[in-house]
This record gives sequence, C-alpha cells and structure tokens, in this order.
Amino acid sequence: MNEAPLTPEVPVTPAVTLEEIADALPSFGKTLILTHVNPDGDCIGSAFALGDLIRASGGEARVVCPTPLPKRLRFLAGNDEEADRTVLGEGEADGYAAILSVDVASPVQLGDFAPLIPRVRFMIDHHGLGTPFAPHLVDPKAAAAGEIVSRLYALLRARGAVPALPDAARRLYAAVASDTGSFRFANTTEETHRIAGALLAEINADAAETGRPDTAEICRSLFGRHTLRELRAQMHAVEGLRFFEDGRLAAVLFTQQMLADWDLTEEDISNAVETPRAVEGVLVGLSLRQQSDDPRAYKVSSRANADVDCAAVCAKFGGGGHVRAAGCTIAADTPEEALSVAAAAFGEAIRARTADNT
Repeated sequence: MNEAPLTPEVPVTPAVTLEEIADALPSFGKTLILTHVNPDGDCIGSAFALGDLIRASGGEARVVCPTPLPKRLRFLAGNDEEADRTVLGEGEADGYAAILSVDVASPVQLGDFAPLIPRVRFMIDHHGLGTPFAPHLVDPKAAAAGEIVSRLYALLRARGAVPALPDAARRLYAAVASDTGSFRFANTTEETHRIAGALLAEINADAAETGRPDTAEICRSLFGRHTLRELRAQMHAVEGLRFFEDGRLAAVLFTQQMLADWDLTEEDISNAVETPRAVEGVLVGLSLRQQSDDPRAYKVSSRANADVDCAAVCAKFGGGGHVRAAGCTIAADTPEEALSVAAAAFGEAIRARTADNT
C-alpha cells in the first residue's frame, strides 16, 4: 500500500518582485541561506552566489544545508572551510537577523530546517509545483534558480550597488549549467542562453587575467569527472535496467543491501536516473533508492525525454518538481512493490501522452 508523506500546513504568503528583494538586500545584515535536502548544483551555486551578493552589499552570509554537500559539488563553496560551515548546529540560527531560502519548493524539502519557516524573509525558487512558505519570488519559466539570482546580480550591478563579482558569476554559471544538463535539457530557453552568455563573458575575462577557472573548467568539474565508485554505480545501473511500456519506460532500483554488497553510497548513485533516461526509445527514466532510515521508503527520481508531466505524477505521492524532472517518495513493503507502483503511475502518464498524440 502506498502512502504519500504529509506536508506541513503553511500560511498563505505574498509574492514579491526582484526589485523588492534588491531593495531589501542592504538591510539583511547577518543572513542565513537555507538549501534543500540533497542539494544539487543549481541549489548550491545559487545559494553561495546569493551569499556573495549579500556580503558585497555590506552584510554577512552563511549557506547551510539540511544534508551534507555532495563531494563533487564542494568546489562551489569556494573552500573546505565554507563547505564545512554548511552544517548548522543546534541554536545557531538564533544568531542571524535574516533567513532566506533558495531553490526550495516546499517545506518538506527543508528537512530538519522546517521549524525555521516562520523566520524566512524571502523564498527564491523556480519550481512550478510547490508550496510557498514565505514571501516568495517563484518563476517556473526560469530553467534554474541560478537564472533568478543572476537577474538579481545584474540588477544590483546596474544600480551600482555591487561591483563585478567573478566568483559569484562562476557559481551562477555552474547553477544554470547544472539544472539544464549543460544546456541540453528542454528547460533551456533563449533567456537561459542570454544569462549564461553574460556570465561567460565575465568569467572568462577574469580567467584570462587571473588564471582562475574559466567556464570550460567549471563544466569539467560538473560533468566531466567521475570517481571509480560512480562509474561502478553506473555499471550496476546498466546491468539492472528494467523496461516497461514496450520500452518507453526504463527504471533502475537500488536497495540498501545492494549498496552494501557493492560498497556504494547514496552519493555514488545520485545521478543514476540518467542511465535509464539515456536508452534509445525511452520516454521516461526512473531511479528508485531505498532509504537507509526507513526501509519502506523509496526515493524516486524521474526524467522525461518527451512531453510527459513527471511533476504531476510525483505530486500524487506528495512530491513535485518540473514537468520533465521531478521526484517523490513511495512507501512499499518490498522493492518490487515500489517498482511496480512507480511503473504503473508513470506508465499511465506515458499511455495518456501517446493517446493524446494519436
């Protein structure tokens, strides 16, 4: 039997504009920036870049995460000291005057930070399906939260409020490149390329002058380097591929026992969904990961190669995300049951899509 997780009730909150956030920035003072559980490149890059903007405006800023930063993305923090500071100790939030969130679509995604919701001053996000929990700027047309923070950076520079910040530009470029799959995904727009082009010009001019990383190096760090463990995880994902709906739906499943047997971690399989998605003829790729703290919970990541609404399917299980990239958690007594429930739900969406196109 499947059970959707409960979402905390939150009050209705107003939408805010980019200009309102820019106006308020100098008043933030000592600021805490919250990210979501299992933060990705967009989340981390956007959060640390926002911290750069706050510091350039005369305030203090610290990025914190409810779960550890992935090793492969720690470079976005700038150094190990900043990466280690993302762990928030009990009571530490009391010392901050302002709290912001970036790339967080709903209270559930805040994990252990959810009790801080009443203190969140602004929420910046780009997910179409979510639950705003603070005064919010949510732009579903933005390919990444990094696009929104890039617009804020451009506005502040146009006002003369902050100088050129090449390292912030690097983080924002990484954020946008990450959430667009290096500009390969369907969420990439003309505006995405315009923003990325402006960031590229700033980054590469600075790289030529200082020798610091250029955009090519940023993309190598994001997409071109893999540990042996990650490659081993990919090998097991290929071996374990399961197909449904006449090959239009593909999935991989990892249990905690599998991870133990293969000496893999959650981080090693974090990108496993790209393996089923890459198979020719597949419309939707899935990865299911049994959770260590609850053996009945299976985290589902979905990626679509066609106009199949993954977010709508995931919303049925209390999750959400983007039309072609979304996630949720399924409760099941066995791994096979979890796989069956996911395959049935996404299979229905694929059949509906096929019927609409005939």
